[in-house]
Amino acid sequence: MEFYKGYKRIEGDTEYINIMLSPEKYDEWCINEYAIIKNTETGQESEMRFDGKKFVGLKLPNSKYIKGKNAEQRCALDALNNDDITTVALLGQPGSGKSHLTMKMGLYRIREKGTQAKILCVREAWGEGKEIGFLPGDISDKIAMFQLPFIQQMDGGIWEYEKLVQEGKLDSNVLYYMKGTTYDETIMLCDEAEDLTKKQIKLVGTRIGKNSKIYFSGDYKQSLLDSSESNPLLLMCEQLKGNPLFACVYLPEDVRSETSKMFADLFD
Repeated sequence: MEFYKGYKRIEGDTEYINIMLSPEKYDEWCINEYAIIKNTETGQESEMRFDGKKFVGLKLPNSKYIKGKNAEQRCALDALNNDDITTVALLGQPGSGKSHLTMKMGLYRIREKGTQAKILCVREAWGEGKEIGFLPGDISDKIAMFQLPFIQQMDGGIWEYEKLVQEGKLDSNVLYYMKGTTYDETIMLCDEAEDLTKKQIKLVGTRIGKNSKIYFSGDYKQSLLDSSESNPLLLMCEQLKGNPLFACVYLPEDVRSETSKMFADLFD
C-alpha cells in the first residue's frame, strides 16, 4: 500500500510539466495536494499547491523567521501558514523537522500573525523503556518531562517555555484529561501522533473549537502501537485527503545531522 504523502513529484521538460498541471489532469489531484516540480530543461525547481480549482504558489512565512531546508519543508510551511487549513499532519522519519516546523509555526501564528491566542502541547504520556512508576507533584509536574521535545524546539529553551506559560500563551496536556474540553483560539500541537489510536485521534480532533488549528506530527515507523502502513495516523491522512480543511506532507529527509541520518534507517 502506498500511503498518501500530500504531494506528487513532477520531473520532465516544460511540455510534460504543463500537461501534468493542466485542467485535464485536475481530477487526479486532491485539494491541498502539492506539486514538487523539477524542469529538466531549465533545471528550475518549484512547488505549487492545488486549491481545488487551480495550482497556486506557496505563501510562506518571513524567511528571517523560518526557512524550509528542502521542497517538502517548504510545502509543510505553506500548509501550516494557511489560514483556511485547520488540520495539518506532518509525517516523516527522525530528524526531518516535523516537531520543529510545527512549534515554530505555532509561535509564529500567536506572536507574529496574532491569529490565535495560545499553543497547547499534547502528547500521549508513555514511551519505550521500563515503567517509571509513581511521579510526585501536580499534573504539570507529572507531565513536565514529556514536554522536553517541545521545549527543545524553542530558541530560548526552558526560559522561553516558562515565559510563555506565565503569559498564558502556552499550555500542555495529556489525552487522559482532555475529554469534555474545548479549545478556542488555540494552536494544538499533537506530537508523536504515531502512537495514538483511532479513538485518541478522534478525541483530540473533536476538541478543536472556534478559530483553532491542530498540527499532528509523527513517524509511523517508530510507533509503539502499529508500525505498519495501517497506523491510525496514516489512515487519518488517507480518509481526510481532499478535504479543504486538511493538508498532509511527508518529510523524507533527515536534516538533523549526518550521524542522525546514519541511524534513521538502521534495522529497517
